[in-house]
Amino acid sequence: MKRPDISVVVLSYNRVHLLRHTLVEGLKQVMAAGRSYEFIVVDNHPDKLAEGLVTELIATGAPLTYLADDRRNISILRNIGIAASRGPYVAFIDDDEAPEPRWLNALFECLERTGADAAFGPKLPSFETGKAPDWDKDAWLYTLDFRLPADAPIEMFGRLRRKGKGLGSGNAAFRVATCFNTAEPFSVAFGDANGEDTQLLFRLALEGKRFVWCPTAIVKEFIETDRTRPEYMITRMRRGSQHYAASRINTSAAPQLTRLKVMALGLAQIGVHATLYILSFEFLSSTRYTHQIGMAKGLGKLSYRVPIGFIDEQAV
Repeated sequence: MKRPDISVVVLSYNRVHLLRHTLVEGLKQVMAAGRSYEFIVVDNHPDKLAEGLVTELIATGAPLTYLADDRRNISILRNIGIAASRGPYVAFIDDDEAPEPRWLNALFECLERTGADAAFGPKLPSFETGKAPDWDKDAWLYTLDFRLPADAPIEMFGRLRRKGKGLGSGNAAFRVATCFNTAEPFSVAFGDANGEDTQLLFRLALEGKRFVWCPTAIVKEFIETDRTRPEYMITRMRRGSQHYAASRINTSAAPQLTRLKVMALGLAQIGVHATLYILSFEFLSSTRYTHQIGMAKGLGKLSYRVPIGFIDEQAV
């Protein structure tokens, strides 16, 4: 069997209703002549909820592999997917995302052209309700788009968190030989929804790996109605800040000093946003949550030792 040019790993728990869209659109990828790809689904549900769907698609000739492991640890699942991949590059897409037809080819060409170790593309929201929530009309908090030119470098302590936007693995491709050349590419210690991809990116960047932006590698993230509640976003932002703090400290050459810096930043965020929350009368508004989210980010940095973990997902 011909070795694929790039492999795609998709993790799934109990969102088979969304996974179908991810795989159907993903299997429509338009690659340049002579190029091929494969998708690998790693099912985390103890009842193997995704097995029937994947078996159905395999029967049509789709380049799919089904794997299952019910240990509730994202890093274990990612590492299983990487180990099963046959391509020189491994891309990740979440099971609530759907890629555009040339998504995978764009990531492949970006890595080939630049020689970079990892490439990242935009994640744009697609709302179940048909529009962004009133409290975030521009869908800024649901959008990841650095708006950089093609092949632009993404620096560790600058653009990696450009304008508050942190990179993740939801739309990313990695060079296996330089990024996944260890027995445990994703740290199992960070796998309990505790920022395993953030920890990996900090570690790789500190090792001198190069990250680049690929603006034409676009995926659409399906936002179910329950996730448009401001309470959900506040929790999500607090958790993301916990991931940032834990990863910064874990990968630092001077963890005690870094911990102090992170704590100071968290306290400053809480203080500034608490003051503005009062002065702006945000507490009287049902459509403004800027400073509540800012306080949540600060609190996340202070509470990283007690991680939020998995946020409840909508069942099948």
